[in-house]
Formats: sequence, C-alpha cells, structure tokens
Amino acid sequence: MRKLFSKAIAVITLLGAAMTAGIPVAYAADAQPITIGFAIAESGWLQNYDAAPFKAAVLKIDEINKAGGLLGRPVTYRVIDTKTDRERSASAGAELVRAGVKLLVVSCDYDFGAPAALAAQKAKIISMSLCAADPKMGAQGVGEYAFTANSAAQSEGIAIAEYAQKKLGLKSTYVLEDTAIEYTKSGCAGFRAAWVKGEGKDTLLGNDVFKNDDPSIAAQITRLNSLSKKPDSIFVCSYTPGGASAIRQLRAAGINVPILGTTAMIDNYWLNAVPNLKDFYVPAFMSLYGDDPRPAMRTFVDNFKTRWGQPPVSSYSVLGYSLIEQWAYAVTKANATDSDKVLTVMNSFDNQPFLVGPTSYRNDLHIQVNRPWLIMKVSNGSFHAVELYKNQLTPDTKLLFRVGS
Repeated sequence: MRKLFSKAIAVITLLGAAMTAGIPVAYAADAQPITIGFAIAESGWLQNYDAAPFKAAVLKIDEINKAGGLLGRPVTYRVIDTKTDRERSASAGAELVRAGVKLLVVSCDYDFGAPAALAAQKAKIISMSLCAADPKMGAQGVGEYAFTANSAAQSEGIAIAEYAQKKLGLKSTYVLEDTAIEYTKSGCAGFRAAWVKGEGKDTLLGNDVFKNDDPSIAAQITRLNSLSKKPDSIFVCSYTPGGASAIRQLRAAGINVPILGTTAMIDNYWLNAVPNLKDFYVPAFMSLYGDDPRPAMRTFVDNFKTRWGQPPVSSYSVLGYSLIEQWAYAVTKANATDSDKVLTVMNSFDNQPFLVGPTSYRNDLHIQVNRPWLIMKVSNGSFHAVELYKNQLTPDTKLLFRVGS
C-alpha cells in the first residue's frame, strides 16, 4: 500500500471531510470542532497495519458528521506520520497533544504506539491504539488513559491452540517464536498456556526462536527435523514480512503439517510469497472475502468500498472503525469530551455491543480477553472463514503480563 498522504502532516477540516463524504455542513456558527489526532505510520513496515484501520476510522468520523456530529459539534482529525519510528512516535504524540486533540489514536503495535500514548497519558488525554495486542497498551503499562481497540495477543494464542485441539484434533505441536516485538512474545505465551492445559506439557515438543528480519530459519528447521518425535502442528507467532518468509521456508523444507498463526498473518496480501499454501489457520476479527457469517461485517466492507473506492485490504480495519465508535459512544453518554468523564464511561463497558464485537473494560484492564474470534483457513490462494470461536481459557493477569513465562 502506498503512502496515504504526500505530506507528513495532514490537517483535515470539517468542510473537506464533509465534501469528501458528499454531505452538507450544517452546524451552528459557534460550534467548535472536536479534533481527533492520529500519530500513526504512513510509511515503514507498520503502515501495512495502520493504513486500513485509519481509513475505517475516517469512515466512522464521516458517519458521525453526517448524523449531526458529536454533541452537536463537527469532528475533525489531524494526522502525523510516525514513519514506524519510536522517537518520531513520541514527538508526533506530543505535537498533537499540544494542538488540543480530545482523543489521540496511535499505531497498531505497543512498541511503536506507546511513545505517542505516553504523551497523551502525561496530559491526561485518552489514547487508543488502532490494534496493539499487548496488554501494556493500557492501565498497567502506558497508564489509566490508554486503551487499545484490540484483544490481547494472549487470547489469539489461546483461541488457535484450543481450536486446533478441539476442532482439528491435533495432539502435538512445536512453537516458532518471533522475538522481535512484545506482540509475538505475548501470542506465544497464550498459545503455550492453552496447549499445555489442553493436551499436557509433553505434547509441546519444542520451542525455538527467530527474529522477523532474519533472512533464514534454516537452523531452526534443522533442529525441528532432528526431533525424535515429530509434531502434528507448528505454531508460528510472527507477523509480515518475516512470518511469511518463515512459513515459506517451512513448506519448502517439506514440512507439511498444519501451521497455526497469529492474527497479524491474516489477509491475502502476502499469500503469493507462499504459493499453494494450505492447512494454515489463524484467528481473525472479520473476513474481507464475502463469507463473514455476520451481516454487519459484510455491510461494513461495502461501506468502506463506497467511501474509499476499494474494499479494505486488512481485517484490522474494523478495529479502527470500532475505536471511534467506542469513544464517540462514551462521549455521548458522558455528554462531554472531558477525558475523566469519558474514562468513567469506558471503564463501565460490560460486553457493550459494537461492530467489532462485545467490548468490556475495567479500571485495570483496557484490552479484550475473550471476545469471539473468526477462524480463517487458507485454501485455493485465499483466506476463507471457517467459524466463530470464543476462547474458553481467559488469560489472568499473570499470563497477560507474562509473569514467569
């Protein structure tokens, strides 16, 4: 996906947003805009994850403005490109906070989104990550004003482990853990906990590590092939591009057992790197391919296509839409944009229905731990929806923060 904007900083006025959406501007002359800031990656590898949920967030902002705004005020937004750089994330967050944004939206990963979120935390402004899956993007990491629209990576690992055992009948596994970022470490921690709980420690036949930018995992494959007892599945907790490279090398080495993956490996854009891939399963938020069992998700894809001229390229898009949906709902309930009042409402969410699914927050947990997943499988060159699955093991605080793992 190409750079979203030609400039590093884009300020979108209400008039521009309304004209893009094809709707009239009809607010009181003294209605002050409510501005949302986006400190996100418009370049670098993280753009692959930030771009689609950002566009979906804009879709929701358009819908809010078309319906009369938020508290009778237009919603505008401003974007600063963090360039997938931690230092730039911090400076972008600080700049948007100084500009007076009421909500700061940060990147899809804790490592790169947290620096911006910390600037909002210091100013007591609510921040929400587009899709960080590490629980530290919240009250016990960044701070009480930080949230993420995503579920914990641990629950991804738990869900695919349980599904593999209960639905696919798999009895043993081997873990390949990408240690590049916190997300993958957390996903592996959840997978191991659920696998051992379900099938016993002896069926976890090994755990090896690699880094996302490693050009080769030949040594890891050699160790895997040297096992006296071969696993009937492999869990690769990684993300693109390194995850795709690892899967390609596994299949090229003749390892054809089912591969289980994390949600970061969802969507078709990387599948041409592994021709004829099959027996690959991941937990997902939604399907982009017309087979999602939930009509509201299919409608969302249609509306996204109408707004942007093409369908979303990433299932993460629904998180961006629902992020704005959640915050706007809380603002409406609080009848204010004041962060403390909005925070009180958000912390009271108890399976609150939103497009992405039932959403719950508490004072000490600002990430989802048992929202249902849509299991997806690769066949015939594309991901396809299989069924909805809700993890039975709910990760506790020790697992969420990998204490002792």
